[in-house]
Amino acid sequence: MGVVIGGLAYTKGEEKMTRILIADPTPSSRSALSIILSHKLGMYNIGEVGDTDALIRALADNPPDVLMLDWRLYGAPAPETCRLLRKAYPIIKIVLLSVNAEDRQQALDAGAAFIYKGASPDDTLAVLEPLLKGIEERLE
Repeated sequence: MGVVIGGLAYTKGEEKMTRILIADPTPSSRSALSIILSHKLGMYNIGEVGDTDALIRALADNPPDVLMLDWRLYGAPAPETCRLLRKAYPIIKIVLLSVNAEDRQQALDAGAAFIYKGASPDDTLAVLEPLLKGIEERLE
């Protein structure tokens, strides 16, 4: 089993596992993503935050490997927020989440991956799996 540090879990000992932080103002969205990741990928090192203040604390305390950021979490436009976060935390992989499929290109232009909130679990995993594989290879 893992141990929780700053809201994100690690395995005990020296081995470091990929950490994902879901930043979404809607509890049901956070829960659904957490369930998909846990059941489909067998991951249990998932943190959740529902507001900007909690996100800032989580990033300062223990930056994740992957940040799944809801388009509406910040007051600033999500692509600009993504650019700022990438400058401050260049190693974090960012995935922007939106209920509007038309936001995809703006997310990609900002250097983030994109998941449409209406996507199937398989489509969601198709976006995440390449990111996670790259991180796991880096951690080895």
